[in-house]
This record gives sequence, structure tokens and C-alpha cells, in this order.
Amino acid sequence: MPWPFTLGHEIGGVIVEKGKDLTQDFMGKPIDVGSKVMIPPLMPCGRCYYCLHYPEHANKCLTPVYYGRYLGFDRPPHLWGGFAEYVYVDLEMLPGTKIYKLPDDMSLRLGSLSEPLTSCIRAFNRAARAGGFKWGDTVIIQGSGPIGILAVAAAQEMGAGRVICVGAPQNPRLRLARRFGAEATVDIEEITRSTERIARVRDIVGGFGADLVMDCSGHPSAGPEGIEMLRDGGTFVEMGQFTDAGAIETNWHRICAKDLNVLGSWAFTSNDLPLGVDMLYRSRHRRPWLDMQTLYPFSEDGVRAAIADAMAMRTVKSTVVPWPDLAEA
Repeated sequence: MPWPFTLGHEIGGVIVEKGKDLTQDFMGKPIDVGSKVMIPPLMPCGRCYYCLHYPEHANKCLTPVYYGRYLGFDRPPHLWGGFAEYVYVDLEMLPGTKIYKLPDDMSLRLGSLSEPLTSCIRAFNRAARAGGFKWGDTVIIQGSGPIGILAVAAAQEMGAGRVICVGAPQNPRLRLARRFGAEATVDIEEITRSTERIARVRDIVGGFGADLVMDCSGHPSAGPEGIEMLRDGGTFVEMGQFTDAGAIETNWHRICAKDLNVLGSWAFTSNDLPLGVDMLYRSRHRRPWLDMQTLYPFSEDGVRAAIADAMAMRTVKSTVVPWPDLAEA
């Protein structure tokens, strides 16, 4: 990380100033001062090897633009992250930058969820293209943090028949997973042995196992446990190991013997983002999206509390709000 830098990579905001040449967003929608927009963190450059030759894997761009993470204070004007009152966006200095217009009646709080939700949508689409996810499938989500909760919702919106969530703590996370439509939850603080959790999941889904298991937990032990929750011929999707949390012993014979599909999914491409915005907007009255978020003021104490509460799992999604009057607008 280019320390120091401004954190905050899931950003929703309102345009307050713009250059005369900026008239539309990445998808061609007209924008102006006052338009609600979201800025994704990972933006493929459009010119490197992967962007040109494998656009469906432009998420592996060799020179991406990454607001809120890899843009340090050494690059003026320094305002590159979401933990701020203003974010500077420069399509000339950083030509890979993408801006996406939000619907006028979509709250910025809702819009800020479009980036993490899009990661879930792409993971399910990866499975669908591999023949591992279809209408009516039984899905297990490992992890009940923000990505896990969003994956519970995305699975249902994309056609899953049954969704079970494995995670902790019961309050607020597993309780919210059930409100989002999880048929059942398995509490890893209550059922502490892996073999017992596997047996519990198989009991819930009917003995043979689930059609698809998706790890959103970020814990290395989720993989070996998750593949045992699958039916033979099922699909395991790994999207939770976004950071390197270390290695764990795995018996690859189980993957072969069970005839499994094993897929990785990393972030998203530029064309995936509108899917997240659209899913949030279409289901805004069906799902308790905003109940994921606990709001904190943009102050030193507020940011400190937001991070501490998230790390202690007292919240599902800690959200820093620089302009309270805009949060619900």
C-alpha cells in the first residue's frame, strides 16, 4: 500500500464540479453537476494485455486505477479515497477511471453497495457460465459479513431455490442473513467443529449436499470444509480470499473424487457494474439493503469507531457519512 493514502473504496456521491468535456458516464448516460454517481475502486485500463485480449477477464488488468487503495498522497491533488468530504476524479490523469450514474431516486447509501454486490454477481455468473449454477439450485454461502449477506441476496435475485448461510455472530449478522432470505443459518460459534457443521448443512439440504457453495468468509479453512458441503458434481466458488490469509492443508483427491467444479472469482469488470446498480434499484423495496449499514460521522472518532466495530463484528457494514443530509437523498 502507498502509505499514506486515503481509505474508502466503495463510494457514492454527487457531482459538485466537472469539466466541460465530461457529459456522460461510462455507459453513455448523461451526467451533470448534481448527478448521483458511484465510482468503483478497481477500474481496468482498457489497453493492457488482459483488457485487449481477454476483456471478460479485464478484472486482471495489469495497470488498473484503484481509488481508495493504491493511489497515495504522493500523487496530487491527493484526494483519491472515499473517507473524505470530496473525491477528485481525473479521467485525463487516470484514463482508466469509470463513473457510473445512479438513478435519480436511488439513495447514495444504496448506491455505495453496488461495488461489493457486483463482485457477488460476477461470481455467480462465473459459476453459471461453467454450468455450475442454474435456476432453482441450492446454495450455501460461507461467511455472514457484508459480502456474505450480499451473496445471499444475489443468489436469490439470480434464481437460487434455497440459500443457507454459514457464519457468525448470530446478532447482527446471521439474523440479517435470514431477513435477506436465507432459509436457514449455521452458527460457527455454536457449532465449532467442522465435521459437525458439514453434517448440519447436509441435514438441512437433504443429505447429498448443495449444488453450489460460495466462500465469502476470507478464512482459509472455508475451502476444505465447503467442498464437503457439496453434492458430487457440485461447484465451489472462491471469492472470499481477496487478501492472502495463508495456506491450509487440502486433500485434492476430494475434488477429483467428487467430480467438482472449483472456480475463483476476483472483483469484476467495467461492464459488470451496471448489473449491481440495477439489482439494487429493482429490489430496493424487497430487500432490507440499508439495514446492513451502521452509519458513522466523518470525524476522527467516527472513523475509528466504524473500523473498530467492523473488526469486532458488531456491525455488518460500517458506513462513513461525510454529508448526512445527502445520505438518504
